[in-house]
Amino acid sequence: MYMNPSLLPADSYIVINKSIITEEEKKIINMLYLPITGPLPIMLYNILLNDLDKLEIISEVSTHAHLLSNLHTTTNELVEARNVLEAIGLIKTYLKTDTINNYIYELYSPVSSHEFFSHPIFNIVLYNNIGKREYDKLVAYFKMPKINKDGYFKIWEKWWSN
Repeated sequence: MYMNPSLLPADSYIVINKSIITEEEKKIINMLYLPITGPLPIMLYNILLNDLDKLEIISEVSTHAHLLSNLHTTTNELVEARNVLEAIGLIKTYLKTDTINNYIYELYSPVSSHEFFSHPIFNIVLYNNIGKREYDKLVAYFKMPKINKDGYFKIWEKWWSN
């Protein structure tokens, strides 16, 4: 039977990068996810991302005291923020219990802006949290411009058919 242990400042963790987070994805996190989650989960995500230090795949071992002091938060608030990140698919958490609990946080990329605005829950929650005016601004910001391709042909198809 699984028992949810209390998170302690001395509990260790490592971060594993399961994707490459682009600048565009950082904008998606800060502009689309933040209004849904509130600031603490996004700040937690960013600190975990920074723990990776550039292009590393796995971080060094750290303790949750590091997160608690950087976030100026309690262990309960930290667990709640982590649960929010789990619920929206930005992290997966693994735990190995011992005298000091050991956590692994796997970081994932957000969905694309197109997927976000097409998502039946994210889309509605964002709209309800920020209102029509701000929502329309965000849709316009992330909208891909349509390019008129009349008169053009795909080079590969033209070459292949000859």
